[in-house]
Amino acid sequence: MYGENGAQMRAELAALLRQHRIMRRLAADSPAERAAAGQQILRYRQSVLVWCAQAIGVARPLTFPNVPQKPADPFRAASDHGAAVAELARGLEGARDRAATRPASSQDLTTPSSNGVVEHWRLAARAAALAEHDTAPDQAIHLTAAQSRTIAGDVAAISQALVVLDRRYRNTPGWEPIAGCDRLGWAALATALDVSLGQPDYSVDQTGWRPRTKPIGGPAKPGVLGVLQAEHNLLVRLASFPDAMNLRLVVDSQRLLSAGLVPYAQRIDPDLAGQWGARAETYSRIQRELRNIGGRLGNGTAAAGEAANAVGRLKALRPETVIEPRMLGGFQSLFRRVDTRIADILEAGVERGAFVQRVTVPRLVSGDGRLVHPVRERFVPVAQATDLEVIRTARKHLRPPDEPTISSAGTSRADLHAALIHRPAHRPPELGI
Repeated sequence: MYGENGAQMRAELAALLRQHRIMRRLAADSPAERAAAGQQILRYRQSVLVWCAQAIGVARPLTFPNVPQKPADPFRAASDHGAAVAELARGLEGARDRAATRPASSQDLTTPSSNGVVEHWRLAARAAALAEHDTAPDQAIHLTAAQSRTIAGDVAAISQALVVLDRRYRNTPGWEPIAGCDRLGWAALATALDVSLGQPDYSVDQTGWRPRTKPIGGPAKPGVLGVLQAEHNLLVRLASFPDAMNLRLVVDSQRLLSAGLVPYAQRIDPDLAGQWGARAETYSRIQRELRNIGGRLGNGTAAAGEAANAVGRLKALRPETVIEPRMLGGFQSLFRRVDTRIADILEAGVERGAFVQRVTVPRLVSGDGRLVHPVRERFVPVAQATDLEVIRTARKHLRPPDEPTISSAGTSRADLHAALIHRPAHRPPELGI
């Protein structure tokens, strides 16, 4: 996620900003070793510059989307609040394109260094390379204006750090200064001030690329871990759309699983046990309402198999088994995601016409002498999702109201800001250093 990679970049740059007497830290004896370390640092710095240019390019169109255009008169001062961001984007693109050093290779990013200074640069460059996935155009299409301003503020702070470090490393043999360093520094400062006038949205830390969830293979885990394994695999298998029959089997498994875990949760967390009891009742109701729903589109055989595994392994547990709070939290997290996925399946099944509803067709009873006249039933398409009782139940009980997420700036942003204004402690002259 962007929050993890951005925090690592800021933490490593803050550590570098607090380091002084760089020549002695790089290599105390050999100028050749200093030059080699400097060239390696330049490659790592270029990787960070590449990410900064990419991130500000993605955030710039959304940062100030409603500002008026510049006046046609070139001699009139413009009041465009996005001018600082545009200037920072031009400065980063110029520094990236005019650099003679290429970005670090994959081998450079994955090979640790014995030198502490170089290692900090390597970790920052590795985080920048990973963050390129988080701020790619396909990942950033859902960013809001406030989230884009937060990214622009992060890029501005990192750019300021690069400018300060460029000045500090200027005596390194073979050092290549950042092209347009002064312009980049002023643009970064102006952008940081411009962005800070608004309210930042730190929920952007939860966006970005996430690794694809995979099923847990291998034999069944012992005890409660086996139940967790099967429930996790069920969630993964539900990525494919199930037919109506397998969906009913999955729903029934969640009813049995919730009801079966209530006695174990009652010993540790009675409130959680009450929630799981209500969940069992909800799935019992959904199971009854699904009896009039049919549909043969989809598969879901693998999901139904994992659901059966979860119920079977739960029944095999001993009554005196104690489930730790951490495992109860794992079940609760999986239950929430499974509930959301089942609600999505119900909604999508109606929208794509995969589900049909069984209705009773009126008929005339003729005097044919039979004592029992069977009810005539037909399966008809569903016109609207609200026509189904199961949809209303899923929306009410499987989709709880979204809780407002409280996001904060985190310690890495404050730490980098403190490092930017950091000054070395005064050393007494009698120490000779």
